[in-house]
Amino acid sequence: MFHGIYRGFGEAVDAIPPGRSIGFDNPGSSDRVAHARAFLSAYDYPVLFWLVQLLKPGTVVFDWGGNVGISFYAYRHHLHYPDKLEWVVSDVPAVIDLGRRLCDAENCTGLTFTTTLDRLSDADILLSAGALQFINEPFAMLRKVGCLPAHVLLNKIPTYDQPHAVTIQNMGTSLCPYHLFNRSEFVAQFAALGYVMTDSWNNPGLGCFIPFHPEHSIASYSGFHFCLGKSDGAAQ
Repeated sequence: MFHGIYRGFGEAVDAIPPGRSIGFDNPGSSDRVAHARAFLSAYDYPVLFWLVQLLKPGTVVFDWGGNVGISFYAYRHHLHYPDKLEWVVSDVPAVIDLGRRLCDAENCTGLTFTTTLDRLSDADILLSAGALQFINEPFAMLRKVGCLPAHVLLNKIPTYDQPHAVTIQNMGTSLCPYHLFNRSEFVAQFAALGYVMTDSWNNPGLGCFIPFHPEHSIASYSGFHFCLGKSDGAAQ
């Protein structure tokens, strides 16, 4: 599913053969993981642990790279969603179009969609599960947000002790440049935005094997909770 090691997204894109689709913003890829909204995996439970503490009436969750609302659908059977919860999913246009159609078909309330980060300033929680690695410059985008949320919940993130690199994921329907984050640098990027890491965990069974580059293969991805300006880990 993965091949090659590159210095950056641009170099990885240049290595993709002409004519191949790139990323999720195409009909073949937009529904590739939509089925995941029907179930939980073991690595979802740390996120549920934190959401139990953080969700209050009127909470706004900004789900960056949330696909068709996978987490919203999967978690609603295991969490009590409070009154006036707003769950905003941000993703690429082809995925958002499908997400809106599914939401209408299932008569969901509280789930909305966008293709920008404009609503992030309104959010109490930034959630991103397995998406930041697909975004060219995620931290540059966050630095442009006027008001960042108090809490950040991340899951399924490829972090390791090697220098940052980019690989290419072959999804079958398309090829995707894909960050392999240096863990210390990753945490430092959030620290520079004013966040303190209050929790982290491993995602057993979820990783990447990159042929011919064992030093860049990751056995277990990571999850994180960051709190804006707080160091005690308490939910606010």
